[in-house]
Amino acid sequence: MRFIAASTDVEIEFTVGTCTPQNRGIQLAVFSGSCGSLSLVTGSCDGPGSYGDNAESTNTWSFSGMTIGETYYIRIDGYAGDLCDYYFEPVSGVVLTPDNDECADAISIACGGSETASNILATDTDAPTACSGGGTAGKGLWYVFTGTGQEVTISTDNAGTNFDTQLNVFSGTCGSLTCVGGYDDSGTGTTSSYTFTAANGTDYYIYVDGDGAAEGQFELSLTCVDVCIADPGIWQY
Repeated sequence: MRFIAASTDVEIEFTVGTCTPQNRGIQLAVFSGSCGSLSLVTGSCDGPGSYGDNAESTNTWSFSGMTIGETYYIRIDGYAGDLCDYYFEPVSGVVLTPDNDECADAISIACGGSETASNILATDTDAPTACSGGGTAGKGLWYVFTGTGQEVTISTDNAGTNFDTQLNVFSGTCGSLTCVGGYDDSGTGTTSSYTFTAANGTDYYIYVDGDGAAEGQFELSLTCVDVCIADPGIWQY
């Protein structure tokens, strides 16, 4: 779990339910830095002391000294090997990033579907290297769909888009993506559209972002049509 500090003081509310097998609860810690090189900011083995007791227990956790605009990571695990049901909700001092800010949390979209979202609160933490169509990768959101063997058009050239978008499409898995293609400004104005034939059963990851620092709302659509295969017929000479 991560958050961007909007204030030097942060308060988070959390609810803990049943914990098994020890019923000892959760432990919490906040880190700064980047994955693989994190530094402890606050927290301890027992965290703020919330324990599951077969009934929901709600607490608040306040900490200070945050740097505004910096990304922080919260580690949550069960004390003494417990597995716990829990729910977190920011109270103050936190900028909420979209759920699909990282590739691993890509939102599924299917043929005929559309998603309206904004990259204003997104980050470029998991931004890929732009693989096609020019433009500088900016902060964006991830989507994923499974190919059906049809011709697919991915587009932000829709009424809900109000800024300079760009699209990049990848195959593979998060952390090991292969460029399929994409475009910047290939739709109406500064919107984007990309068409290709998607292999049946292959997962494709879509990164929708703004060109450079561009931000706003976008409407992403996915349209699929059958691939036309010409009938060779009978030729007479």
